[in-house]
Amino acid sequence: MKNIKFRSKNNYLIEEELRLHKKKLAVVSRQSVKNNCYCQYLFTVLVVMFASIFINAQSVDSLVDEAVVNNPKLKSLEYKIKASEYRSESVNNLPPPNLSIEFAQVPINEYDILNQSISNNIALSQMFPIGGKLNAMAEVENKNTLVEGDNYNTYKVNLIAQVKMSYYSLWLLDRKLEIQRNNIALLNDLLKAIQVSYYTNKINQADLLTVQSEIASNETQLLILEKQRESEIYKLNKLLGRDLNSKNIYTLEKIEADSLKLSQSQLEELLSDSNPSLKKMSSMIDMNKAMITANNKELIPDLMVQGMLMRMPRGMILTSASNLSMLDPKTEVMYSLMFSINLPFAPWSSGKIKYKEEELAAGINSIEEEKNDMQREMTAKLKKALVKYNTAKELAELYDKKVIPLYTSSTESQTAAYQIGKTGITTVIDSYRMLLMQKMNYYMSKADVQMSLAEVEMMVGANLKNYYR
Repeated sequence: MKNIKFRSKNNYLIEEELRLHKKKLAVVSRQSVKNNCYCQYLFTVLVVMFASIFINAQSVDSLVDEAVVNNPKLKSLEYKIKASEYRSESVNNLPPPNLSIEFAQVPINEYDILNQSISNNIALSQMFPIGGKLNAMAEVENKNTLVEGDNYNTYKVNLIAQVKMSYYSLWLLDRKLEIQRNNIALLNDLLKAIQVSYYTNKINQADLLTVQSEIASNETQLLILEKQRESEIYKLNKLLGRDLNSKNIYTLEKIEADSLKLSQSQLEELLSDSNPSLKKMSSMIDMNKAMITANNKELIPDLMVQGMLMRMPRGMILTSASNLSMLDPKTEVMYSLMFSINLPFAPWSSGKIKYKEEELAAGINSIEEEKNDMQREMTAKLKKALVKYNTAKELAELYDKKVIPLYTSSTESQTAAYQIGKTGITTVIDSYRMLLMQKMNYYMSKADVQMSLAEVEMMVGANLKNYYR
């Protein structure tokens, strides 16, 4: 009987322990669920944050398209093209006619000018430029429309290049900021590692202060880079036609370096054929030639035609030779026609047209020489951009495959050597600085590749995307 009671008591204790254990498990389970929910919440927030940045990140091509649509200066030049087209239509019309009304020889004491005047005259005259003058002037305006179009294309090409260069400058700053933050994180990890040694008196305080001062120096550089990025965004907003205070510009993290298919001679030929600034010079030469043609046509006389209707309310004017037997004069109505021409070829007038032709011819020679000088200058800039492109491309490959891996290994080796007391903290800090510098040089060379390509496109005046390999 005692055994039975003892077993019952033991069973009760076991059951009580199991109950308490289940209760503890339930509490732990609930806490675990809370922690999991919290972790899931943080993960969701981070995913949304990075996804929003990724969504807002824009490629350089999308920003170029936005600038072409919204840039105010480009819109202004587009309206100038339309204005020139309307002006071409305007000059190809006859000058306005003249309408005149005259009440001739009204007695001073009479107020009835309609019936007491000798005659009421209504005249209509029209000038007719002959010899194709209107067509010649319209052709001048058509050539000017081409000049305005070249102005538009010139600014558009420069705008695209500026947007690309600004974008890659912003991209470079983003990468520098990223490197600087990573470097600060590495130094903080180093600081935590050596603090343990400091508390155990294995290193002196000077090493600790050296690392802390290096972190502070890097934080200063981080602030400078952030302000430079802010300044670059203002510049890019101006080009894009956005609100200048807009901050919603993010660059893509990775850009692929492009390679040119065209040789230098092919690019120089493309420059000669496609550059809008050179095309503008050619259009200006054509416009001046059209102006010479229109100017020479001014030697052809213009024809003036006038018709007049005359009403004589008091009859024909009486003179000493008139028939005085007219006692009851009646209103007379008559008309007259007049044809006249000007004489622009007169010796005292033709010099104006002659010297205007000489002025335009000298202007053509000036534009031709200016075009040659511009082409030489652009060719020199093209060659300089190609040298920059080839140098930056080779440097990017060298930094990526050789320099940075070596400096990374060196930094890790110096850190490990310091931890076992074989080197000083100054050597470790110098290795971090050199690694930071080489990483920045790598990204700078990648940005230079893209910027030099943008400069080449600006020189040749064509999108080279179809010529990349």
